[in-house]
Amino acid sequence: VLITGYQFRSNEYRKGPVEFMMGLCSFYSSKDFDIPHMYANSNLKCPLRKGVNYYAYKVSPNATNFPPLIPEGRWKLQADFLYLNRYTIYSIEWYSSVEYPIIFG
Repeated sequence: VLITGYQFRSNEYRKGPVEFMMGLCSFYSSKDFDIPHMYANSNLKCPLRKGVNYYAYKVSPNATNFPPLIPEGRWKLQADFLYLNRYTIYSIEWYSSVEYPIIFG
């Protein structure tokens, strides 16, 4: 799984400081980006088996479980699921905005 973050700058989404690759089973078991909650409504289990129909529905992340200090602004987070680290099987794109509250002391 290739995870890439695109930040909205100069009127378009440009590749930002977030980009990393991880194995599929590591991705599903990761606590980052609220992945366990997102795939709670699925039958995805590792190892994946040939001939099994997998499903996932209501896949929606909870921003409170994202890593801290993501820069403010509009973002596109793209997850590319790759075969042999070269061929894209499918992609998921999430569009969101990061805003931090201003706290006056």
